[in-house]
Amino acid sequence: MKKMMQNLLALQKLQLETEPLTIEHESEILKLRQEVPAPVLAHMDRLIARGKKAVSAARHGVCSECHLRITSGTLASLAYANDIHLCDNCGRYLYLAEDEPVAAPVKESSRKPRRSMVAHAV
Repeated sequence: MKKMMQNLLALQKLQLETEPLTIEHESEILKLRQEVPAPVLAHMDRLIARGKKAVSAARHGVCSECHLRITSGTLASLAYANDIHLCDNCGRYLYLAEDEPVAAPVKESSRKPRRSMVAHAV
């Protein structure tokens, strides 16, 4: 999925350029669009048609486009590149910024669970 996010970022950059597209840029756009699944591409096209970026970096637990906090579950799953994720607030595709530290796994407690204090009837 990391490759797909790189393709989405490159595609976004090319499509949102203010300068007129050259033939080389148009061929690069076509090549990148072929590598992205149709549903992802359709969602991206809808966002870009509204003049919005389709891909956003997650920095310090916040979406860099809408500036709202990302849920902890989504943020934790961004560290693993198994799937693509959307911001729950703005609908942009999220990726973990390169300079963003990955959360360390939580250590299990070495304490034994306490017994229940419920009295048993005899």
